[in-house]
Amino acid sequence: MSKEKALEKLMAMADEPKDSLKKFLAKEILTHDEPLDFFPLVEKFGMETIYHYEDLDEDLLREFYNTYSKEILQIQEESKVQHQTDSERSWFALERTAKKISKDLDLER
Repeated sequence: MSKEKALEKLMAMADEPKDSLKKFLAKEILTHDEPLDFFPLVEKFGMETIYHYEDLDEDLLREFYNTYSKEILQIQEESKVQHQTDSERSWFALERTAKKISKDLDLER
């Protein structure tokens, strides 16, 4: 997929009416200077390194998990992995969601 088409599709994901991890992450990715560079960086360095919540306090992290906990737990179950903390589950779900978005944008080539 061309860079232009991929960006259009990413914008469409960010504008979806239903709130989801995919919509949340698409919106965040679009805030980067080079949004499509986000995916190879996540692949190389990991989501926690590239996209971090260091500037958010504990309450906002808890709110994030509570908002998306159903999706986060579903992703964990589908992947047959068990994380011990809500934070670990959240990072894992964000990484999986980034991979899904990358696949949807046909960026894996």
